[in-house]
Amino acid sequence: MPTLKLQLRKILPDLSKQANTITDPEIKKRLYLIKAVVKSPKSVSQVCQSRGVSPDLFNKWGKILLKAKDLLSLKTGSRKPKYCPHQTPKRIEKRIKALRLAEPSEGPETISFNLKKFYNMVCSPSAVYAVLWRLGLITDEYKKKLTKTHLKRYRRPLPGWLQMDVKYVPYLVDGEKYYEFNIVDHCSTWRCMRIYETKGFESLERFLKEIEINCPFPIAEIQTDNGTEFTDKYRIGSDGKPTGFHPLDLWCKNREIRHKLIPIGEKELQGKVENTHKQDDRSFYAKYEFKDFWQLENYMRSWNQRRNEQRATKALGWRTPNEVIAAATIAWVAHLINFQKHLPEGTASMVKIDQEGNVLLPVPEDPKLPAKEKTKEKDWLARYLDWVDGEAKKLKNLMVLPTIYQIFSVICQRVGG
Repeated sequence: MPTLKLQLRKILPDLSKQANTITDPEIKKRLYLIKAVVKSPKSVSQVCQSRGVSPDLFNKWGKILLKAKDLLSLKTGSRKPKYCPHQTPKRIEKRIKALRLAEPSEGPETISFNLKKFYNMVCSPSAVYAVLWRLGLITDEYKKKLTKTHLKRYRRPLPGWLQMDVKYVPYLVDGEKYYEFNIVDHCSTWRCMRIYETKGFESLERFLKEIEINCPFPIAEIQTDNGTEFTDKYRIGSDGKPTGFHPLDLWCKNREIRHKLIPIGEKELQGKVENTHKQDDRSFYAKYEFKDFWQLENYMRSWNQRRNEQRATKALGWRTPNEVIAAATIAWVAHLINFQKHLPEGTASMVKIDQEGNVLLPVPEDPKLPAKEKTKEKDWLARYLDWVDGEAKKLKNLMVLPTIYQIFSVICQRVGG
């Protein structure tokens, strides 16, 4: 009798108690084969042939059971290799884990970008995703929670079109409820966020002063919903039209800014600012616990500044909002320079230079536009040009252009010559 058959016959009685608890069909099938061979007086090949299996199968699993002396060893193990030469190195995995834990709201593409930016480590978003999945930092439940159907998105070509809204702070701070006033630019996603005790007119006026101080570009339009903090359209005894005496309407009128109200129940038109509420919940409110109002306000100002100056996103071409604003300025200046090249003869006399030596470009009319559109477009060009004139020093500090004035002067001399 073969030695393997004798040895298995000795250990099987000791495994009978464990065999009564086994429910796995794969283990049972292999155990029945081993028992049939061991108990039969026939040879191993004859028993295996009668059961339609190879003797090698009995020898393989018989040796495994004899070595382990545990019926669970009859379960097919993982065929996964113990080492993969293409797996992400451990040092990169540690950086990925640290970035994910520091900012749980950031996804694989942002982490891949930050690895290259801060650590000069190249790791594709798909590889980052595999690492996060392997480390248990991404789960099916979390993915399903984030899955949502969105409408088609678009972006304004120039900064100046803003969306404004009010958000409740998602939890009480020192037993009190506070409100976040939030405004976001449609082109660059530049934001201004402030925390106030109430959402009434006084808080709105304070927030409008903050916008006027901090906004780095001229505002063409502010879009809001129909809340009482933004309009008196639905006041008691009204005809469903704004009076024009609401603080926001007066502020916009004095600064030649259009105040646009969205239709009721169409929150998707406020998609830019609504999405920022979700971002704040994940990236700001979920990370900190605030002791009082002043700590919340200081943290919010710091978060606002970091977001505008440091937070690069894929939607912006991995640029920050401030970088997008600077690039939009350059594009608009280039458009004006190109426009200046094609001015008709005699227009050079319209070019003026002020006492400080700043070149003031004309804003010619486009004969193709209707009369009403001419005035509106001319006013916007003039306002935007004033902004470019005032922001020249900032752009020079960003090393985007050596000097806007020099370029303007060259073009003006060329036109004049």
